[in-house]
Formats: sequence, structure tokens, C-alpha cells
Amino acid sequence: MAEAPIFIIGNPRSGTTLLRLMLTCHPRIAVPPEAGFLIELEPRYRGFAGDAAGRDSFVERLLQSPKFEYWKLSEPVLRSTLAKAAPKTYAELVAGVYACWASVHQPGKPRWGDKNNFYLAHIDTIAALFPSAVFLHIVRDGRDVACSYRSLSNVRGGYAPSLPANVFDAAHEWNRNLGRIRAAFSRIGWKRVIELRYEDLTREPEAVLRMVCAFLGEEYAPAMLEYARENRERELEPRDFDAWKEKNRSGLDEAAIGRWKNDLTPAEAALVQLTGSKMLRQYGYAQGLGADTRTRAAYLKCIVRYRARHAVKWIRRLFTRAASSFS
Repeated sequence: MAEAPIFIIGNPRSGTTLLRLMLTCHPRIAVPPEAGFLIELEPRYRGFAGDAAGRDSFVERLLQSPKFEYWKLSEPVLRSTLAKAAPKTYAELVAGVYACWASVHQPGKPRWGDKNNFYLAHIDTIAALFPSAVFLHIVRDGRDVACSYRSLSNVRGGYAPSLPANVFDAAHEWNRNLGRIRAAFSRIGWKRVIELRYEDLTREPEAVLRMVCAFLGEEYAPAMLEYARENRERELEPRDFDAWKEKNRSGLDEAAIGRWKNDLTPAEAALVQLTGSKMLRQYGYAQGLGADTRTRAAYLKCIVRYRARHAVKWIRRLFTRAASSFS
């Protein structure tokens, strides 16, 4: 397991970037900024068999992939590195890109990782591509996630996250995503997974990181706790993302834990707890507010509206496909 790829998985606004920054400050681990080319390009290049033409085509597409510009790898360097690596499969081709980033930006590190919230829907594909890969799943209280969603719902930018401002929608998404993640882990095997909570990482970072390093088969490195300074000095996370990730330059802040107690009204908190009750219990988050008749009625209304919205979207997509088939 010593050189197994590392994939950080989590619902948006759960601390995945924080964990990435900590890990990439380890002397043996390189985790680049978020980019989704691994999954984006897989359908087109899954049959790659080592041919130079296929490799060159992959590089051309890779350079056009969203967010890859932040990896700051030139085309000549990519082509040269991949040609020397001589990958024979798509997985080896992708691994060569991560190794290239490490050699340019964090030389000497033998192990690579990746982080992308988008991957929560593609765990099976990643696990099949990299049979030795391991997964770090970070979880955050769904009530605080709902608050974070709402506070960032008006953020604008080329890659700004699109998040629901409605607390029911946020809680429903959080609950559903964690269910999808757990189902995928059950399919690939829990031995490949370690789970941690954002709250524990924030309050006891050294203890949690020691646990993570033990799982990865790596020695604990105090440098991981210097992630904020390293991020400020070396721009480990692109500054273009500061509108929603700036806190990763200032260090750990326990004030972000339990913010829902001030940011949500009692009615909103009760609704979020009812919506995400299954996963709140699963991960040990105390639920102090009961769901009274009014809360349950509000929950049912939200469910009806949610399903109606998605039914309309489904019908629109159906008509769009039908119209395009006749055009």
C-alpha cells in the first residue's frame, strides 16, 4: 500500500481542500489542485493501449480540460514526461500526469493523490482503474454544510461552486451524497477506506493526521500542520478560488464548528435534522431538536416541491432529446 494512489472524497464544503493541503505538505505525498480530467477523459481514452497517437491526442484534450490550467504544466513537458513513462493503459497514462505535476512542483515525492468532490459519483470507476488506490472520506455536520452552502450561494466566478441556498435542498443533497459514497465503499470494500470528521480534524489535527498516516502506511509529518503558511507562500490552492476557499490560508478555526446554532432558525435547524437524520446519526452528530408536527409538515411540502422540480427538469430533458433526434 506504500505507493497506492490516494483519493480524497467528500460532500462539498466538508473540508476536502483542507485535507488535500495538509497531505500535499507531507514530504512523500503530492496532491495537485482540483481538476477532473481523470473522469472527464476516461470514456474517450479508456481503451488506450500505449500508442503515441493516442498519447498525443490525450495531451491535447488534457490541456483543454477545466481547471487543468492551474496545474501549470507546459505541453512540451507533458509530452516528454509521458513519452519517457511509456504508459500502456489509461490508468498509467493518468498516473503519468500526476507524476509530472509532482516532478515540476514538488520534486522528490513518490506518491500522488487527488481531491475532487465530483468524484463522489465515480468511486467505482476510480477503484477499478486503480486497484491499489485508497480513499479518505471526510465528513462534516450537515447542518454546518447547509449554512456554508447558503453563505456561498451568491459567489460568482468561472469555477465558483453552484450550491443551493435553500437549507432543505442542501441537507437533502448532503444526505443523498453521503448515502451514495457509503454505497460505493460497500461495493469496493471498506478496507480501502478511512473516514474522518471535519470537526475532529479541526480540533485535534495531529491526532487525526497520525491516524490517517498510519492508514496510508506513512510516517506522520509535522509539516502537514504548516499547510496554511505553505499555502500563503507557495499558492498551493489557486488564488482565483479565494472567494470560497480563502480560509485555507489562515489556518484552522473552531468557530466554523456548530455555526448552525447561530445561523439557522430553530425551524430551519429542525428541518435540516429531519432531512439528514440518517447520516447525522451515522456519523455521531447530536440532534437536540425534535421534529414536531409543524416541522414534519414543512418537510413533506419540501419533498413534494423537490420532486416536482426534478420531474419538470426530467420532462424538459426528455423533450430536448426528442427534439434533437428529429432535427
